Amino acid sequence: MSKQTKIKPEEEKKSSEQETSSEKKKKKILIILCGFCMLSAIVVLSCLLFLKKEDKTKLVFEDNATMGIMPGVDLEQRRKELQEQLDRSMIAFSVNTSPVFQANTGNGNLMVENPGNNAKLISVKLEINDTKEVVYTSNYIKPGSYLENITLDKMLEPGTYQATVYFLAYTEDTAEYIGQTGAGITLTVQ
Repeated sequence: MSKQTKIKPEEEKKSSEQETSSEKKKKKILIILCGFCMLSAIVVLSCLLFLKKEDKTKLVFEDNATMGIMPGVDLEQRRKELQEQLDRSMIAFSVNTSPVFQANTGNGNLMVENPGNNAKLISVKLEINDTKEVVYTSNYIKPGSYLENITLDKMLEPGTYQATVYFLAYTEDTAEYIGQTGAGITLTVQ
């Protein structure tokens, strides 16, 4: 026969508190372990990602490339072709960087030159920097030519203006647009 004893309510309460306290400790330990595992996983993944990054600045050269000029290439012809490409991409010019213009006539000494070695037509556009207002536009200027004095297309009040002279380049034979460059100047109107 088995004997059963009845637990008193106070003993029952203590037993239940001990279980609850024990469960709380287990939960805390479990949470701490989970946090530690997650932190460890993040550290490991971060290390892998940063260590695996490829160095994009590292140059990789072709193993079977031969140094030198290809057989059968005419060096003089190659030089001419390269010089033509260079000549086409470069715009030579000369300009007065501090021209003075008369307020009553708009005449001034811009002194724009298209050097003879330029091998392209140029036209000139003079623009006031602050307002983006174009105050002079030239016709084509042949290589080996210059404009010493010009008359502004638009009159300006007396003062000093920061401006840009744009040089637009065109092919000599077809006047096909090639490109442009510019130079900053200080324009004075008296």
